[in-house]
Amino acid sequence: MSERYTIAFVNDELKASLTETTAFAKANGVSAVEVRSIDGRNFLDLLPAEQKEVASRLRDAGLTVVGLASPLLKWAAKGHAVGNKGDQFGFDIGARSLGDIARLAAEAAHTLGTRNVRIFSYLTHEGFQLRDLAPAIEELLRIAERDDLVLHVENEPVCNIRDERDLLALMQTFPHPRLRALLDIGNIYGAGVQPKVERLAALMPFVDHMHFKDAAFAGGRRTVALGEGEIPYTTFMPACFAAAEARPLTLAVETHVPADPVGATRRSLVALKSLVAATS
Repeated sequence: MSERYTIAFVNDELKASLTETTAFAKANGVSAVEVRSIDGRNFLDLLPAEQKEVASRLRDAGLTVVGLASPLLKWAAKGHAVGNKGDQFGFDIGARSLGDIARLAAEAAHTLGTRNVRIFSYLTHEGFQLRDLAPAIEELLRIAERDDLVLHVENEPVCNIRDERDLLALMQTFPHPRLRALLDIGNIYGAGVQPKVERLAALMPFVDHMHFKDAAFAGGRRTVALGEGEIPYTTFMPACFAAAEARPLTLAVETHVPADPVGATRRSLVALKSLVAATS
């Protein structure tokens, strides 16, 4: 495996305890995780002492945290009604401000040993324009600069930034070295859009981190282990990897197969390693 690529998985996709997760990583030759929830609790809900314990256990298991899968901006923009409330991964926003939550994420990032924090683009609302994101993006970037973070905006079917065209427009509208695109090709299909190789390649200079999942479409869309569905990664990835211009990339499995979380994640990691080997 090329040193250019870091293979990881989103830890709570296993639906397993931290002890079981570290054992799974070791058994499957993975040395990096993206953290979202620990033992059923969002990382933002952990007390500082609990975060330190998690960090210690991950280090002892030889695992690097490549990013935090936060719920930042996966909620309705002020003054806008939304039809889909989305999934905040067990985190209750309550009365906390964006700045309050971002500071929690920054503290957790420092404790867990990463600079990378995933964010979203507000839940989809009618009449959305990129300028609607400006106040939030500017506030988050101020915190990112102060606390040495990199923010990765993920395309998400229930949010305003849904596909590779939206991500590219966002990157071009808010050019900043601490704002990056987190590309999830499976989520593009989930939004009902057919991604195009040339558009993905145009986005890749802004991408350091990708999520991988797969889907079968016969009889209605369902998520399956990577390589067992119909998303043509073998068509997309050579162009994507080439367009990234030899920069390091983090490639994380986000399985989304609740019926078989451990088995599907294991098979997805095998498929992802094979995909990288075949296209690099």
